[in-house]
Amino acid sequence: MELKIATWNIRGANTIDKQNEVRNLIQKEHLCMCAVLETHLKTKTVTDVSNYMFGNWEWISNVDYSPSSCRMVIGWDPNKVRVMVVHMAKQVTRCLVETVVDRSKMFCSFVYANNNGNERRMLWSDLYGHKLISRSHPWVLLGDFNVILKVHEHSAGGSYMTKDMIEFQDCVNKLEVEDICKSGFQFTWTKSLKNPNCDVLKKLDRVMANEDFIKQFGSAHAVFLPYLISDHSPSILTIPEGLVFKPKAFRFMNYTADKDDFIPVVEKGWQLEVIGHHMYRVVRKLKALKKNLNKLNWKNGNVFSRVVDLKEKLSQIQASVDSNPFNKELKADAVKILEEYKVACSDELKVLKKKVRLKWLMDGDKNSKYFHSVLKARKNKSRVESICNDQG
Repeated sequence: MELKIATWNIRGANTIDKQNEVRNLIQKEHLCMCAVLETHLKTKTVTDVSNYMFGNWEWISNVDYSPSSCRMVIGWDPNKVRVMVVHMAKQVTRCLVETVVDRSKMFCSFVYANNNGNERRMLWSDLYGHKLISRSHPWVLLGDFNVILKVHEHSAGGSYMTKDMIEFQDCVNKLEVEDICKSGFQFTWTKSLKNPNCDVLKKLDRVMANEDFIKQFGSAHAVFLPYLISDHSPSILTIPEGLVFKPKAFRFMNYTADKDDFIPVVEKGWQLEVIGHHMYRVVRKLKALKKNLNKLNWKNGNVFSRVVDLKEKLSQIQASVDSNPFNKELKADAVKILEEYKVACSDELKVLKKKVRLKWLMDGDKNSKYFHSVLKARKNKSRVESICNDQG
């Protein structure tokens, strides 16, 4: 499974349009972590806006380091990654990111550098401190560095290196990191999106990683997407092997036991010839049976989608019967679809009951919003974060 981390200098998250763009980016790219830079949010608004942008995700901000205008907000999906803040400053936030599935770890430094070269020197110093802490651990730096690294990273080019560029190059050399962006936009910042005569473009945003990160996540790569409504391009870091897939335990949906095909499927699976110890034979048969039971579960497609589709078909055919009450074929089809709809509703309710595990739930009471909140609560409650012995 892929692990995706994004940074985007949205240049003000006070408008609903930009907040929705962040939400769309998270959903479309299937992100598990996202840093929104240059939010311009005040202390009193950062909570409401962050909750809207990230939904059920957890998040942090460095508004305490810049209360007049929050510089960055970082959100993550707690079902996929755990995040611990190691160091936070005005221009950078360093996090230890651990995957929930296989507990692999890496350091992430999210950067929003100051426009002033003198202020950026504090950032270079902080990043060098991050390198000393990382040592032999995977480390990646993402964000807006507000200075180009090479002359050709300006659309107009140039004939000499500025003092700010030289300081940035010295910092990158000391950090021993390299750019891992292989595709997407060449220039990540534009001076103006609205002025058709503007041709000033620069590469101010970067995704860089140390040697240990590249060794552990050899297939990791970054891409810069179109600007959309910001003057900065969002960056997406993709780690293909970031979330290792683990086989799930033997489970099947209870409602399939009421189907006519259930007993024949189980009987056929149990006739499988397996040589070995009794327990080994049982495990092998269950493993083979799991696939067939999943096929039975998905025989008619997604349970919830089937309810919606059959309800629509039932409404349409009942309207046709109303217009042509003497058509026996239409009536027969209406009866058939009605029975299928009732079965699908029953299956849906059984699935929801099993997921939520509420014995007192009344038949027909789906409470969709409540169901989802209970499901999430149960999932988080059953997760084991850590185990300690007597010595802690």
